[in-house]
Amino acid sequence: MNHDQGPVASDAAGPNGDEESAARPSANPSNPFENLRATTVIPWMIVGTLILVGVFHVFALLTPLGAGDPQASEVIFGFAIYGALASWIVWACCRSGIPLRRLLGALPGGYNWLSWTRLAALLAVTIGFSYSSWFLFAHVLSIAAPGVLEFLIEALWPESDPGTGYRLAMAVIAVILAPILEEGFFRGILVNRWGSRWGLPTALIASSIAFGVLHANPVGIGLVGLIAALLYLQTRTLIVPILFHAANNLVATVWDQLAGDAGPLNVAAEIQELREGILFGIGLAAITLPILIWYIRRNWPARDAALPYDATE
Repeated sequence: MNHDQGPVASDAAGPNGDEESAARPSANPSNPFENLRATTVIPWMIVGTLILVGVFHVFALLTPLGAGDPQASEVIFGFAIYGALASWIVWACCRSGIPLRRLLGALPGGYNWLSWTRLAALLAVTIGFSYSSWFLFAHVLSIAAPGVLEFLIEALWPESDPGTGYRLAMAVIAVILAPILEEGFFRGILVNRWGSRWGLPTALIASSIAFGVLHANPVGIGLVGLIAALLYLQTRTLIVPILFHAANNLVATVWDQLAGDAGPLNVAAEIQELREGILFGIGLAAITLPILIWYIRRNWPARDAALPYDATE
């Protein structure tokens, strides 16, 4: 790949002439991802989160934080979740013989101001579609599963009158911990593990769906995950998708701060507002989705493409 071309170009611009053969990557006995079992993350996350929540709550009781404060509890749970994920990534990589430095990769030497400008433009389009998709997704849920929509609105509604410490802690989680650890897991671990088993196209789709579902927006956030995965394939490093993810979360965090205190939640009024925004959502999606489809088609890998991890040798 020519890194000088920036994030909108790729050495995997699409399926090659062997597409009809539907060849998967050949089994590589030296591939450490063959020994990695991604399913172990589920019990690990459950047990690890419970342990860390307990530890952090004990710490909070011994400090002015106060573990009974709802805002402190949310911060504690956030740090516990990502602490458990970080410990699993380190354990799984050490157990499977995957060097963390190689998994992370190095920033491409050919990246220049034009490359970063293109990446910023891609980020803007991706954010636009993600925002529009929430209106579309919420509209569908309001008809097919209103109870689910009410649950999501209540779960995602920001805290009233948040303190400075709470704002800073949640910003650290959103802009630093989440991008590093989620990219490490969904792109670094799952794309390489599932890619070695099923081929890269299937791995990209499956990991992006999982990413979107866990973020309560399968289409919008799922597509953000797919773009991040393609950036990983292009650059052969997790640094670029981490920065992409961090910038996306930074925009959302700043937007929330500028919006001010959301006040008490009125679920019925919020659902009505989402319904009234459906035309805006359709219009914004009509502008941004074709651009993203073009980008995805241009950079889609062949089924027998090399794993990003293998390309860092």
